[in-house]
Amino acid sequence: MLMSVRVLIIDDDSALCYGLKRLLSDSFDVHTALNGSDALDLVKKNKFNIIFLDYKLGEENGLEVLKAIKKIDANVPVVMMTAYGTSNLVLDSIKLGAVEYIVKPVEPEYIVEIATKIARIDNQEYCPENALKLDYESFSDEIFIGSSKAIRDIMVMVAGVAETNYPVLVTGESGTGKELIVKIIHKYSDRKEKPFIPINCAAIPEELLESELFGYEKGAFTGADKSKMGKFEIADGGTLFLDEIGDMPLDLQAKLLRVLQDGAIERLGSNKLKKVNVRIVAATNKDLKELIQKGLFREDLYYRLNVVNINLPPLRERKEDIKDLAVYFTIKYSKELNKSICCIEDEVFNILLEYDWPGNVRELENVIRKAVLITKDNLIKPEDIKIDKIKSNNVYVTEYFFNKYKDNLLVKSVEEIEARLIKRALKMNGYNLSKTAEILGISRVTLNAKLKKYEIKI
Repeated sequence: MLMSVRVLIIDDDSALCYGLKRLLSDSFDVHTALNGSDALDLVKKNKFNIIFLDYKLGEENGLEVLKAIKKIDANVPVVMMTAYGTSNLVLDSIKLGAVEYIVKPVEPEYIVEIATKIARIDNQEYCPENALKLDYESFSDEIFIGSSKAIRDIMVMVAGVAETNYPVLVTGESGTGKELIVKIIHKYSDRKEKPFIPINCAAIPEELLESELFGYEKGAFTGADKSKMGKFEIADGGTLFLDEIGDMPLDLQAKLLRVLQDGAIERLGSNKLKKVNVRIVAATNKDLKELIQKGLFREDLYYRLNVVNINLPPLRERKEDIKDLAVYFTIKYSKELNKSICCIEDEVFNILLEYDWPGNVRELENVIRKAVLITKDNLIKPEDIKIDKIKSNNVYVTEYFFNKYKDNLLVKSVEEIEARLIKRALKMNGYNLSKTAEILGISRVTLNAKLKKYEIKI
């Protein structure tokens, strides 16, 4: 395979060129040039797979030669060589398109390793036996990834509700993909050609949220020099996505309820109702029933919004989807970062499956994006996966519960841990209740009571 790979070495040191050529010629088709002019002539006449370029070519600057090479062949991998390993040279080289930067003197084995690695990257068909080859042709953006039963059931529900105009409430922890589900609902609805307007109720100050939603007339308040349409009017005929609906102030909840009841809005500073044809889809990571009990969320609005509820499970409860998600994000960011990632080593999936992902799909996406960015190979390897294990094993546990539960923190955290331990013990013991009770150190009667409490089905 490698003998078909053409290598160009550009260095004003003829002894070095000769030595590298002898070193690489057993495996590669090697050419040499002692100056930039000869090198550029060769690049114009030949298709090279790898170029090794010295930073100092006598009086010539290797960076200028690099620029000229990239104008001729923008995709050829160039490895810069220099005796000056300063940060500025590294940054300038990478910025101009170099794929690697090595400082002289270099061990011969390292040169062979780099050449072999780049040759493998250049060969999109190559994939080691202990890795999964990626299928770029099947990649499709803005789809919800997952083949677990939980996700299949959700997709069936999404397909059914998309064809209606009913309000939908999407619930689930942060990072589970609520906004993507909402976009899919809009995409497969009769409103798909009309606007999709998202608004984050938690990100906009309370005093501005009303005018953002309902708009205002000229002179409605100080600074209102002209009339402005609100999100409801902009979304007319389409879908309005109210993200973090649990953070909406009570007085605005009342106005939203009237819109749901009457299908009309009233701008600030106006006493005229204007009909709007808008489908409302809301999302939250909060427990709205608890907010109702505290008087922070209207019960009547809850029932208006919760005509259809889609609850997204956390990633730790659908780990069978992690592999598909990792593949999807690898392809996505390989395309976005103009990388040539062709496969993922099997051990990577084992590492990903061992982790509980408190940040859910968003955290997994960030880990894969970083892996694609930092890898210097054409595959994702275990060392490319950067998960802060120390933080995840202690500090993050505390952060996780504090972020998830805003009240009754201790009771709810203990209950969640207890339910998860029971589920794990059941699975370990083949769902044998006697063995499960024994390993947990509780009686069968207590175990049955807890199964009922946590709605754990055998």
